[in-house]
Amino acid sequence: MLRRPLTRLIAVAATAALLSACTAQPSGPSTPDSTRPTDSATTAAAPAPVVEVVDPEQVDADDAAGADIDFAPGDTFALAVTGGEVASVELLDADHDSVPADPGTVSEDGTVWESRAGLAGGASYEWRAVTTAPDGSEHTATGTFETSAPAGGPQRARSVIADDDTVGVGAPIIINFGGSVDEEFRDDVEQRLSVAVTDEDGKPREVDGGWAWLPNIDGHSRIHYRPAEFWPAHSQVAVDLPLEDVPFSESAHGGKDMTLDFEIGREQITVADAETHRMTVTRDGEEVMDFPASLGAPRSPSYNGMHIVMSKAESYTMTSEQWGYSTPVTHAVRIHNNGEFIHAAPWSVGSQGSANVSHGCINLSTERASEYYDSAIYGDPVEITGSSVDLTVDSGEVADWVYTWEEWQELSALRD
Repeated sequence: MLRRPLTRLIAVAATAALLSACTAQPSGPSTPDSTRPTDSATTAAAPAPVVEVVDPEQVDADDAAGADIDFAPGDTFALAVTGGEVASVELLDADHDSVPADPGTVSEDGTVWESRAGLAGGASYEWRAVTTAPDGSEHTATGTFETSAPAGGPQRARSVIADDDTVGVGAPIIINFGGSVDEEFRDDVEQRLSVAVTDEDGKPREVDGGWAWLPNIDGHSRIHYRPAEFWPAHSQVAVDLPLEDVPFSESAHGGKDMTLDFEIGREQITVADAETHRMTVTRDGEEVMDFPASLGAPRSPSYNGMHIVMSKAESYTMTSEQWGYSTPVTHAVRIHNNGEFIHAAPWSVGSQGSANVSHGCINLSTERASEYYDSAIYGDPVEITGSSVDLTVDSGEVADWVYTWEEWQELSALRD
């Protein structure tokens, strides 16, 4: 992916080693009993392959050797090998240790390596290429280069989770951008992001997870991260987002680098069943609540599927233009931004446990709603079952757990 063609070719490593042949000469007269002299020669070692920094679109530009190359933000980086093949290449951002090495792609004949993502602006890069000569010997070439400053203005990015927050096991990492990140630059952004998970003792935990670009909202891009399954409880999560001077578009780039450190708390999972009219809560595998509840009435059903706790308010006014009401409630826990809450509804206590009469929310008594409210934190999973309708990915802005893991992976800009 080359957004601004490089124009020249520069040789950066060209070394060769050749051992001269050595021939033994006879001494004294030759006799039948003497050792017949023979020519013996050491095998010449293959010269080290030549590694050149090239324009990915003009790899065969022979007339540019020795010229300097000006790298701009968004350019890709390529190496060509003469007299051998690419064994491996590491391209590293020298200013950010957390940025993973670009895996790149290798041509079918093994002689050209090209970075997968574009380069950041105002950055220093180091590369290390291991090549294989025809005789099987390996050789190493290295180099450094810098990129020019990006064009346009800086754009901010913000995280929904704050530093030192404690969140539930279903909490997605949500990064909202101050404007649009063009699709052609999204892989450049995503490949720089990293997430590390450790246990309470600081030992690494293997968590399968991935980033996904969800649809823009009012012209603003967003990227979310979720694990394939819920986060392991009682973990530490460190997120590194080195976005300063990374192109977002032709006219905008990242304003500054970001880091985020937060904690995954206990595993609290809530299940509300529209058929049994009950809501149960388990914490670290132990049931801690089993409450009678009332869910959405047949004309305004609750939505089956995995929700998460998004926010909560001690006092909140529930309003609906569709149903024409404005009702103050207490202990309101938002579980989706389509209007679904778990909240106190003293007026429906007589139906809780036996009938569904709400406009889609999960109704509890005031005492029970208060108990649940005090326990809930952002990211706690809340699953609704037994209803007549299902959540879809278009039901609200935070639908991370509505996607299957396979569907989620397809939303990555780095998908193969």
